Amino acid sequence: MTESPLRVAFAGLAHSHPHADAGNVLSLGAEIVGVYDVDTRASLAFASRFGGSNVPSVEGLTRLQPDIVIATPRPDEVTSVLRALGAVGATAPVFVNKVIAASMRDFAAVDRAITAAAVPVGTSSVLRFAPALTALAAEVVAEHVLGVRVYAQHDNAAFQQPGRDWQDDPVLGGGTLVTVGVHAWEMVDTLLPGADLTGGSGWTRRGGGVSATRSEDAAGIDGVLRLGGGLQDIPVQVLVTGVPGADAYAVELVTTDGILSVALDTEEPNISLGFEGLIRALLADGASARVVAPWSQARMVVSNTIRAAEIARTAAPGLN
Repeated sequence: MTESPLRVAFAGLAHSHPHADAGNVLSLGAEIVGVYDVDTRASLAFASRFGGSNVPSVEGLTRLQPDIVIATPRPDEVTSVLRALGAVGATAPVFVNKVIAASMRDFAAVDRAITAAAVPVGTSSVLRFAPALTALAAEVVAEHVLGVRVYAQHDNAAFQQPGRDWQDDPVLGGGTLVTVGVHAWEMVDTLLPGADLTGGSGWTRRGGGVSATRSEDAAGIDGVLRLGGGLQDIPVQVLVTGVPGADAYAVELVTTDGILSVALDTEEPNISLGFEGLIRALLADGASARVVAPWSQARMVVSNTIRAAEIARTAAPGLN
């Protein structure tokens, strides 16, 4: 007897990731049963392209009985989406595309909402599922790591487009330091699970009159990581940029056994940056009512990302 395909619903279309996700959902044999977004025109176009019903509310998605909900609201809307799902007794695991929180205030509200939720909630950058990164993670022995250097680049012009400019707002979307920075901290956590940014110093730069960003074009952190289980404290250097050009994501670990490093290939991003891997993992876990990157693990990545942004933005006068 042939098993029925998993049923996936989309709650929010705040940026580009749901479109990549929907393509992968269909290519991997699952079914899209519904979509909701505050922008009815956007949700109608999404439903027309990928299938499923356009519904007028988050609560309406639950009546379609999905197996998985992929949520992509703005960070300031995440808690209301989770509460709406909880209020109607939703049972499907919920995966929230980055960015789930732009500030520590958002983080605290999301933390409360997830704690109160009756369903599994997960979140991560797609890079957690990048094949080259997961291959490197298999080689890492945390006790041998002496230091970490990370680089994350994504042109921030995309975050300044009409309808997406909230992403460039440090309050609403986190700006470059959060929207791009989350990729850096996801890479750190993939290689060193549970590593906690305990302090540091930093800087930010804008491109003067050339730049249109409301956040930053470049930023750096020199911090201290406490490895999971309190093994040891090690230095970490993180560079986050939103300058024009192609995406670039790289990480280097200095270890007692030598240098371990990876620079992710961005030529075929659906595979190499983990977009397909994320959906493959979501479908595999969704079949058992679980969710990838559960909040109990993901909250460290989110808190590190926000803390790093705060450190860099409160640097000494003259550095910004």
